[in-house]
Amino acid sequence: MAKNFWQGALRIEGETAWWSGTIGDAIPHRHFAAQAVFADSPVRAIGSDGREISGTCLLIEPNARHQLLPSAGADICFVEPTAGFGPPDTLRDRIEAGRFQIVPGAATRSFWQDWMMRAPRRSIDTRISDMTATIERRLPLGAVRLFDVAAGTRLSVGRLRHLFASEIGMPFQRYILWRRLSAAFEGLLAGSNVTEAAHAAGCADAAHFARTIKAMFGIRASDIILER
Repeated sequence: MAKNFWQGALRIEGETAWWSGTIGDAIPHRHFAAQAVFADSPVRAIGSDGREISGTCLLIEPNARHQLLPSAGADICFVEPTAGFGPPDTLRDRIEAGRFQIVPGAATRSFWQDWMMRAPRRSIDTRISDMTATIERRLPLGAVRLFDVAAGTRLSVGRLRHLFASEIGMPFQRYILWRRLSAAFEGLLAGSNVTEAAHAAGCADAAHFARTIKAMFGIRASDIILER
């Protein structure tokens, strides 16, 4: 049987990442990010209990064991499950525009139901926005620690850690990981090789980069053909 490949592009925006393209072959798997799948025609997924769930909007819980079946085209939104704010208005509208189906996980509480009830982030403390600008400047230079970007805030590291999480909506280290992955995929789209992208993501090598992608998004790096 011919193999169906994933083909498209992955871009990262804040606490979400968007895949646009075809859904290829996949084995049953789980990953840390929550996942929303949008398509014009119903997409099929097999849940942990073997039941097939179909719809034009599938909401997959974090760490839920599932298998997406190949589809000619879809938009997939991956969400950082530690996000403290609700979905951006555009994402909320897209979910609410149709009848969504939830692919459940083992947790008793639904991430998606909780997340949809929260208000989206509007504005953030200027001290934190200054910090994020400093983070962007430091990311290409190597490791970024909270202590390194705390200068000028006049807050203790403990207080700053709490303020950062409450204003950004996710813990500092999770934010750094998303920003590094964003830089890596932007580099790939611009023509960087996988080793260069791995280093931009803070990974030791291409194998480490592939494991990080798999753990976060459930997609094998070898199956992704990036559009340029």
